[in-house]
Amino acid sequence: KLMEMNDNHTEYHTVGEFIEFCINGPGGAAGEWQSIFPGKYLVGGKEAGGQLVDQRLLPRISEGEVRMLMVKNELFQIIHKKPVEGGFSAVGGINIPTFFKPDAPEYADLKSKFIDHDIPLLMDALDLGDQPLPLIWTGDFIPADGPTPGSTVYIVGEFNCSCVGCSNFGAGCGPGKELSWVSDENYLEGMRLTKLVGEKAIEALEEIKAKLAAASPAEVPAE
Repeated sequence: KLMEMNDNHTEYHTVGEFIEFCINGPGGAAGEWQSIFPGKYLVGGKEAGGQLVDQRLLPRISEGEVRMLMVKNELFQIIHKKPVEGGFSAVGGINIPTFFKPDAPEYADLKSKFIDHDIPLLMDALDLGDQPLPLIWTGDFIPADGPTPGSTVYIVGEFNCSCVGCSNFGAGCGPGKELSWVSDENYLEGMRLTKLVGEKAIEALEEIKAKLAAASPAEVPAE
């Protein structure tokens, strides 16, 4: 039994069919698939980005994931994204979002560990310690049972800096929907986010200028 994380539809295939789909795509030995994705995840090898990620199933994803929405180095918002009933995926358009301010007490411990402790360590571990953080990105966390009965820990599911949505505009996201469906409150919050993105973009450019100005002539790239 397989559930497509893009739209939560379910299909049934053998392990052999699944492996064939991942390598060569649908049809033939892979059988017929309803997925809109073409498989062939290893095409081109590592150099072309071909890869499969072996990630354990965290069943409590059905309770929702916690998204830390970052604008460069600033936590803008915390979003609890609950999958629609019966699903495991909380991607845009098929989730029920609840929005929290950055200082929400419900997630104070997670925020402290992620923002104040983990981010610098992660950047160094990825050999990116001297690089700027993405302009808009997220850390998405899935709840899991903690070491003591009744406790909860959060496992990072992904760092997303390539297709970050503006969740406050979510009511207008998807086929047949439009921006007028977004409430005034969410529209204003979404605009607050986009304004901050612009401010942080200017800040990033100023930081680059300052670094170039501080560099010796020999270190300044030739034009």
